Amino acid sequence: MAAGRHSAYGKGGGLRASLLLPLFFLLLSPAIVGATSSEPKRPGRTVSIPLQRSFNRNSNILVTRRTARSWLEKKSKALMQLAPDVDFDEDRHDVEPDFGQVRLTDATDTYYYGVISVGSPSQNFTVTFDTGSANMWIPGVRCTSKACLQHNRYDHDLSSTYQPLNGQFAIQYGTGEVRGFTSQDTVKVGGITIKDQPFAETTSEDEVFELPDTEFDGLFGLAFKALSSGGLVPPMVKMIEESLVDEPVFAFALSQGHRTFGELLLGGYNELHYKGELRWMRVARAKYWQVTMEGVWYGDGKLNLLSLSKDQDIAKMPLDFVMSTLADNVPVAGSREQAKLIDDEEKLKVKQKKKARGSDPDGDLDEKRKHPPVDRSPRLKKLLPASNDTNPETSAIMDTGTSFLLGDPNTIQLISRIVGADFRTGDMSCARLHDLKSFWISLGGYKFEVAPEHYVYRDPEKKTCSSAWVPSYDSPFWVLGDSFLRAYYAVFDMKDKKVGLAPINMPLRHF
Repeated sequence: MAAGRHSAYGKGGGLRASLLLPLFFLLLSPAIVGATSSEPKRPGRTVSIPLQRSFNRNSNILVTRRTARSWLEKKSKALMQLAPDVDFDEDRHDVEPDFGQVRLTDATDTYYYGVISVGSPSQNFTVTFDTGSANMWIPGVRCTSKACLQHNRYDHDLSSTYQPLNGQFAIQYGTGEVRGFTSQDTVKVGGITIKDQPFAETTSEDEVFELPDTEFDGLFGLAFKALSSGGLVPPMVKMIEESLVDEPVFAFALSQGHRTFGELLLGGYNELHYKGELRWMRVARAKYWQVTMEGVWYGDGKLNLLSLSKDQDIAKMPLDFVMSTLADNVPVAGSREQAKLIDDEEKLKVKQKKKARGSDPDGDLDEKRKHPPVDRSPRLKKLLPASNDTNPETSAIMDTGTSFLLGDPNTIQLISRIVGADFRTGDMSCARLHDLKSFWISLGGYKFEVAPEHYVYRDPEKKTCSSAWVPSYDSPFWVLGDSFLRAYYAVFDMKDKKVGLAPINMPLRHF
């Protein structure tokens, strides 16, 4: 679920503590234990965007589905550049909803949720679609906790397709827990019907799930089966195994703005929702959506903050020294021309070495030209000079169930000083937004920008600002949550075990 600041920042945080609390702990501290469970698990939250897309299965075309504003209504179809065979609703000025699409609601930019149905006849529930967990759970009718009574509850006695699994289910969070038992029933999501889907129905939930802080009813995990508690098959895995989706992938488009709408697409991804090319990164371990992380840079500097935080006592470093060190270095971002020059230099060195050995200097190069890599995006490692620590040993997970960006305390402390945020609470002045620069994160060798509008959280109710960089004291890896993912269209490939990111393309907002 979305991340909060409670464990790291205490009660004085600028963010609404009660809201962020459940989100943070759902991510970092959950340990799922069950009668058949042998592995800890943590639930999470989901995220999505007001762009809506439709997949036309008959013609295999991906089309965009954007609700046009009133003054554009007459030209909606032309503006959306729809294919001739795409159904268009003249009354709603939108394409018809299609297979695999789930609309997600943005709740104060801290978590997102969508609707699923369970049972026959259907009982509807709102859930967070979480890439940081693998199980599905919803409140059961036998749960009398306040949190359950405030949400929709599942009554398996009303479902003709229900089957008991008789397994015990428990998730321990840093601020509370969820308990229940395992069941099996028909689950419908995005027009897809999953028969005999295993999940848990809760019998008790702690106060972190109470209204108004938690609007959703339950959780829908989208991580790998290895993370699932009790050996329960995750819903997405079951969809793939039973060929219920066209492709073993799903994609998120996350919105920005309270009560805007996002999208989760099951079984494909929409090329109209992103700019440029997807940059694919291999999953380091098929459990979380975990990729390698090489470094963090600020602004135009080459100083790797991950390396610096490991080698220096950040608390004693004068801020003026840190900022001048950053300012004196060369730009982080390199152009494609720079990347080409670097590649040419490397090729020349290889040719010279081969020539010295008497081998064909162009043999391997010719072979590479015949089989070029699919993704030719410039790599960050080639564009950035190496720091003292050329390969910081760390990784990051892509987690739609976490609100912010969680990292090791030393690095987060340095980042907090750079952006002018209180390390304990995250509080900072909104006036600083105009002076801040982007951070750059290296993932799988590629550079990804995190702009100030994404790493500074603006509370829509209190009109205050807070840093989205949150220290994590018990996570073995960095967690890149909604603050990061909102800037990118994120594609998750379960078969090939890879994640693709590209700048999101959202010309219109839905209200």
